[in-house]
Amino acid sequence: MSFDVAGFLLQNRLLLLGNFTLSSGKISPYYLDLRRLPSYPEFSRIVSLAINTVSNLNFDLVVGVATGGLPLASFMACKMEKPLAYARLERKGHGTNKLLEGEVRGKAVLVVDDVATTGTSLKVAVNAVRQEGGKVEGALVIVDRQEGANRELERMGVKLYSVFKITEILKSIIDRKWVEEQDAQSIMDYLVGNLEG
Repeated sequence: MSFDVAGFLLQNRLLLLGNFTLSSGKISPYYLDLRRLPSYPEFSRIVSLAINTVSNLNFDLVVGVATGGLPLASFMACKMEKPLAYARLERKGHGTNKLLEGEVRGKAVLVVDDVATTGTSLKVAVNAVRQEGGKVEGALVIVDRQEGANRELERMGVKLYSVFKITEILKSIIDRKWVEEQDAQSIMDYLVGNLEG
């Protein structure tokens, strides 16, 4: 039996519909709040799906992007018996002032985050891994919002893997008439104007 991610996210208010300002400044008719995802037993199912998504990739170490990607990266590393490191998006300004915590030199790395939109945080993590002498084998997210991250990472020679794509999730919600017609139209208009080609 497949996992009804759309129903799960909507029911638990991990996917919110309305008007939301994204970190890019764009206004979106939906918002993914996956930081609370590990609070639900279904998270274990998502971790298994994530591991399955990258089962053909060969990597030594998992790097989580702080903070959204850390729970998924931690659970994956534990289940796969692989070491874990993590990347900050900004230097702390004290201590060792490093962006990357962990030993990646000479290692094949999988970079993990919760959501990809334009790919900015994933790019920071990929660059941090490369600066420390690691080789990025791929990047993985739970949900790809399909708004440019794939294209940006491709330019860096990194393939983006996702457990779910936002178009599949939103289509499932709209098809089941779980949203008002006006909201459905606003979501469709947003997708048409923002999806990467």
